[in-house]
Amino acid sequence: MPKSAGLSSAGVLTVSNADRVVFPAVGRTKGDVVAYYARVAERALVHVVDRPMSIRRYPKGLAAPGFFQKNMPAHYPASFGRLEVARSDAATKRHAKKGSTERDVTVYPIVREAEHLAYLANQGAIELHVPTARASDPLSPDRLVLDLDPPEGEVALVRRAALLARDALARHGLESAPMATGSKGYHVVAALDGAAQGQVVASATQKLAALLAAEHPAELTITFRVARRGERVFVDWLRNNPFATVVAPYSLRARPRATVATPLAWSELDRVAPDLFSIDDVDLLLERPDTLAELSARPGDGLAFVASVDAAFERSGLVLETFDRFRG
Repeated sequence: MPKSAGLSSAGVLTVSNADRVVFPAVGRTKGDVVAYYARVAERALVHVVDRPMSIRRYPKGLAAPGFFQKNMPAHYPASFGRLEVARSDAATKRHAKKGSTERDVTVYPIVREAEHLAYLANQGAIELHVPTARASDPLSPDRLVLDLDPPEGEVALVRRAALLARDALARHGLESAPMATGSKGYHVVAALDGAAQGQVVASATQKLAALLAAEHPAELTITFRVARRGERVFVDWLRNNPFATVVAPYSLRARPRATVATPLAWSELDRVAPDLFSIDDVDLLLERPDTLAELSARPGDGLAFVASVDAAFERSGLVLETFDRFRG
């Protein structure tokens, strides 16, 4: 394997530009980022292995623009898996308008080994994003995620929203756990048994979000446009569409303090801010229990969840608006 690929034939990583400052506000370098992912790899692997990976890369650090990468470059080591997925009609048309000559498929890298995370960091990755289903069965999600996006600085409001989401999921048969996203909100995550298909789960999650917003109109909204949300938390169900992604547990975030997406216990919610943990807390992160991994051992009945939500939505009399995030 060529040296530029980062891994030697013996699997030893050569870190390029290790002294490059990636997080100027805290003085953390590319070498620090690679070292972080090497340290947390075994803990993070359970959440990313066999999932089509997308990454946010900042090759020059946060001082320069970054970009979101889904396609797997040809130079990635052969030890990575790969999954080819046909682009949607809408995505193909957007690429055509831009004059793209790329094929109408996305080739996702599939992480299989702990060493792959450090390799991605050496490629300039800061954030790791994965879908709610695995590459081995990409249309059968084993997780459901409600992404709670508050107005800037409204931590009390998003904590309240997380509890409301937890209780709503419980009413429809799903146990959940929270995750501090490392940004301004929380995710509320449920484990599924994989029996319900992805588009069916996504539709039920949209209905659940609509029910929540209707029950708590002063606090929650499903309005996509930020300007129309007011001082309400956006209950984002879109992360559950097939091949949509969420930030992975233990991923760094491309924010000044190098914050970390961290699984929490419900008992911690009132004292752990969404961006509390950072790259400086790696030892503490490894000492903490992984509530999301524990939750995965107790998956909920996806078909029963869908049936329960569908029945509640029908009783409510609500009507879902046709939604297109690219036109909305």
